[in-house]
Amino acid sequence: MNIYADNRMLSEGLIGGTVSRHAGDMRQTANQNEVFGKLGIPQDKMLRFHQIHSDKIIRIASDADALSLLSRPAQDADAWIFSCGGWGGVIQTADCVPLFLWDETANVFALAHCGWRGVAAQLPYKTALAMKEAGAQGLIYAWAGPHIQSCCFEVQEDVARQFSVCSVIHKEGKIFVDLNAEISLQLQLAGLTAANLKTPYYCTCGDSENFFSWRRDHIRQNLLSFIYKP
Repeated sequence: MNIYADNRMLSEGLIGGTVSRHAGDMRQTANQNEVFGKLGIPQDKMLRFHQIHSDKIIRIASDADALSLLSRPAQDADAWIFSCGGWGGVIQTADCVPLFLWDETANVFALAHCGWRGVAAQLPYKTALAMKEAGAQGLIYAWAGPHIQSCCFEVQEDVARQFSVCSVIHKEGKIFVDLNAEISLQLQLAGLTAANLKTPYYCTCGDSENFFSWRRDHIRQNLLSFIYKP
């Protein structure tokens, strides 16, 4: 099992990253809990929502917020923002972007499930702004985990027109979208600096050894991304 993560985030005391396919299909909670057990993360402190490819954000500012969420059926959302420690959030992806954000103090941190619809709805931009509203201090950093890259993300014109011109690639009569470019643009519009954004080129569709991919296989199997602060 490999975990893809940003060293800056880990150095701030956060635990998180994206788990490779070797840990199994993360649609199964038992597989998620096995990962958390190996990392020493309390399973009952990891929160989950029902992903809907939206711009909806759930904010956890206290134990009361987290416990209230646990007492109800899974809520519809696609991003977490935490401004308290002792809790973490989970998302699942198969080609979508797991976007990790945190401030200089790591007291405010976020994890967003950015499918193309969520990106088109400005979820990265809205998440960064919401972090500031939640009390983020100083610089905000961002890291995009493994997802489908522009080499494989071929789209039709109706999808392409929902993105910035600079994020759309026309090649050999085909259209591709660069989600890294679009997310970077949105985050810079939200006030982040280019130097504090990392979008490594891990392609879920192109790397069948390490990642599940809906675009490649058309099989419902998911990767796990998570963020937690002890």
